[in-house]
Parts: sequence; structure tokens; C-alpha cells
Amino acid sequence: MRDKQFILSEIRRTAALNGGKALGIGRFKTETGIAQHEWSGVHWARWSDALSEAGFEPLEWNRTLNEEQMIEAMATLVRKYKRFPVKPEILIEKRSNAQVPTPTVFFRRFGGRPGAIQKIRDYCLSGEEYSDVLAILEQEAIDETGTNGSREVNTGAGKSASSGYVYLVKSGKLYKIGYSDNHWRRKSELHKQTSEGITEVHTIAAIDDAPGIEKYWHERFKEKRQHGEWFDLSAEDISAFKKRKFM
Repeated sequence: MRDKQFILSEIRRTAALNGGKALGIGRFKTETGIAQHEWSGVHWARWSDALSEAGFEPLEWNRTLNEEQMIEAMATLVRKYKRFPVKPEILIEKRSNAQVPTPTVFFRRFGGRPGAIQKIRDYCLSGEEYSDVLAILEQEAIDETGTNGSREVNTGAGKSASSGYVYLVKSGKLYKIGYSDNHWRRKSELHKQTSEGITEVHTIAAIDDAPGIEKYWHERFKEKRQHGEWFDLSAEDISAFKKRKFM
């Protein structure tokens, strides 16, 4: 771990080479090899605090700095979840970390989910400390092309096609949460599989990751799982699911 005085000296050295102007987080890391985790939460809470102690005015908030911080935050989430997080997980993380971007804004800026994954991969190539994140995203890249048969995403015009539906159906006293790329066909199949038949409760249109969204709801209701994808849900649980028309 780099000590505080060394980092301060590097801030001053790189600023001198940059015409007296301190560098942003991303460029500082590129120029010095000092990653954010070596100073953030160790010596300073914010980069502006480090710059102030080094004798510089905080940088103006700009698109480039904002972009770097968003990508850094998303790379950290990929490491935490061992995969690219789905939108509900990103929103939950944003509550405690302002640097985590709103999913809609992040995907729109980088051309949907595939573009966002590629942007984070490019960022991770700049430092060995992200080798684990890069490995995770390599697998995500395989999934996006559909080569492993899990799903296919149409990236035409930089937008992701709907990846299917996440549904909630009831049979007897239990509820099933699953996903399908064909809502009506799956409904017919479920009718044939259950002796009591099924009643459709609600369907969520999955914008970019039906399997991931299904996993989110399974995890959320894991304490109420009875077997397989069948759960013993309360009225409050059902109400929470029905609030979502798309994710």
C-alpha cells in the first residue's frame, strides 16, 4: 500500500507535468499506477480531499471525471456480484454509493448493456488490479453473443432487445417465479405440468437480462422457497412483484 506522502508527491509531480493542473482519478491512475482503492477510504474519502491537501483546487465536475467514476463504481459491483449486476441490484447499491450510476443513464450513455460491458472491460485492461473483474466480464461477453445458448441480445443501433419475460403464476397455494422468451407458450406448458392448473398473477417485461432478473426475485424470496422455483409468498411479496411492469 502506498503511503500518504508518496501519493501527495505524485499528485504534485503529475500536476507539474500537466501545466500545473491536477489530474483526474482515471488519468492519475494511468500515469502513476496508483489505483483508487489505495487512497479512497484509506487516506481520503474523496479525490477532492487529496487534491486539497496537495495544494490544488478541487477539479470541476465534468463529463470525463463523472464517466470514470461511474465505470469504477460499476467494476466494483461486478466484483461484488461475480457477474454484471441487474438493474434492481444497481439501484440498491446506488442508495449507499452516489458514484453508482442510474442504470438507464449508464446504459444509454454507452449503448445499452453490451456497450456498457465493453466500456468496463476496456477500463479494466488498464490495470492488473481488475484482472478478476475482466475475467468475469469475459464470460458476460460470451453470454451476450448467445454462444453458450443462454440468451441472445440484438445490439443493432446500440440498443438491447427485450430478453423475455419474468412471470409470477399461482398453482394451489404456491407461486412460481420463472422466465421465458415466449410468454404465451410458457403459460401453456405450465398448465400441462400442474394438476391444478395455473393462474397468471403478473408478468414483468425483461429489457436486457431475464435470467438475471429472475435470479434477483428468487434471491429476494429465498426464505420462502418450497421447492425448485415455487414459493410460499405473502400478499406483501406479491404486491412488490406486481409493482414492476418492466425491469
